[in-house]
Amino acid sequence: MVPHVSLAAMLDSRSSPEEASAAFDVADIVVEAATVDAARALIPEVVKRGKDIIVCSCGVFAERGFDVEPFGSGPGRVLLPTGAIGGFDVLAAATRAGSRDARLTHTTIKRPSALGIEERPDAERTVFRGSAREAALAFPRTSNSSVALALATLGLDRVEVVVVADPAAANTRHVVEWESPLGRYELTFENAIDPASSGRTSAITAWSVIEVLAALPLGIGPGAVVIGPSRRS
Repeated sequence: MVPHVSLAAMLDSRSSPEEASAAFDVADIVVEAATVDAARALIPEVVKRGKDIIVCSCGVFAERGFDVEPFGSGPGRVLLPTGAIGGFDVLAAATRAGSRDARLTHTTIKRPSALGIEERPDAERTVFRGSAREAALAFPRTSNSSVALALATLGLDRVEVVVVADPAAANTRHVVEWESPLGRYELTFENAIDPASSGRTSAITAWSVIEVLAALPLGIGPGAVVIGPSRRS
């Protein structure tokens, strides 16, 4: 699927520390696609070995006690796939041009069950409005795109996130709105749902990870966010 890339090992919650250590030693890059708890444990272990890690559960960076600074000085890098949304290239460029008067909102519309809401509302309803950091803490399994977007642009405490439960939603919709003296942008994404995710994950997300893997030999392109000391938190 990706030229010159092969699977060295696969770990899960049943893997022993010895199996994990052996896998990290043999791999050139590690992909985390588990949980925030797994990401919290894996990132330091992988980076200190000088290996790159692609982190899907990037809500871990919303935790106040989890410092991103040590991961920017190497030797390994932490890479966040853009996941279910895009436009990071133009939004990061707009941020670099000047962020003081900028506003960025990410609205996610999903079926209630995908958001962990047991009751079924009669109509579309906003169930959360707050910062990207607060969204990741409230919805750790469905806010990864918001965190990646925030880390690529204005930071976790300045990007506004709106979460909407829609009982009629067949797909997942994302609307990203930017406004600053540089311009106004509105990006809309409507994604098919990965059938194995109970409605939580867009099918494009896995392909986003694969795109990062494919780009690594050529250098990091717009399909990844690189965590480092200069990133806004």
